[in-house]
Amino acid sequence: MRIRYPPKYDLWNFSEDGWRWDLNWRRNLFDHESILAVNFMEDISSIFIQRNVKDTMVWKAESTGVYSTSSAYRMILNINASASDVRIFKLIWKMNIPPRAATFTWRLLKDRLPTKGNLLRRNIIIQDADCPLCGQVQEEVGHLFFNCQRTLPLWWESMSWLQVVGPLPTAPASHLTQFCEGFRANVNHSRWYGWWVALTSTIWHHRNNLIFQGNQFDSSKVMEEAMISAWSWLKAREKGFNTSFNQWSSNIKDHFG
Repeated sequence: MRIRYPPKYDLWNFSEDGWRWDLNWRRNLFDHESILAVNFMEDISSIFIQRNVKDTMVWKAESTGVYSTSSAYRMILNINASASDVRIFKLIWKMNIPPRAATFTWRLLKDRLPTKGNLLRRNIIIQDADCPLCGQVQEEVGHLFFNCQRTLPLWWESMSWLQVVGPLPTAPASHLTQFCEGFRANVNHSRWYGWWVALTSTIWHHRNNLIFQGNQFDSSKVMEEAMISAWSWLKAREKGFNTSFNQWSSNIKDHFG
């Protein structure tokens, strides 16, 4: 669709009512082009144009209006993060896991769980902000789930099933992506995602039992309970999966490759 350009300034003019566009088309528009033309006119008509004021360029990603590489880098990160979040959330809701587990995962990825660090940021007074598992640093999601000395070995053991090693990030969304997709190409990613959800949700469950019921945090029990959850979800969502829990847990390495 092309605009026919008459002599300079003939495309617009100022009237008593203000700025007015006067566009002419080279030919009659088709129906779908008419819709585009209407949308185009709405877009340009919403822009306020000041008479006798010189045009300037403004970088909206920076409050000063001046371009900076740091603001451009932040903008790119936000765009990539948003696209990644949408993809991950779509995958979670399609996993056919219990709604409670899906909701927990969404809260974890968005850092909406009531960790002690989050409670402090909401101005809720608590007596102790340390991690309830190790007591060494303030409780944040990155530490509690992925870097605490009581939970990190759980991820190492999981990685040993695939015979892989390597560092993992502590940001939940990055950890999920790296853990579930960053290893072998022949890994059953759907099951690996299910295991990630099962393990994180079980860690959170046992953390709450420690805080509110005084139960001891036993890593071996966490691993066993997470296996039971992952196995029960597989039986519910995968047709033809009839493996007993004892057989599945005894040969767990074969079920994730």
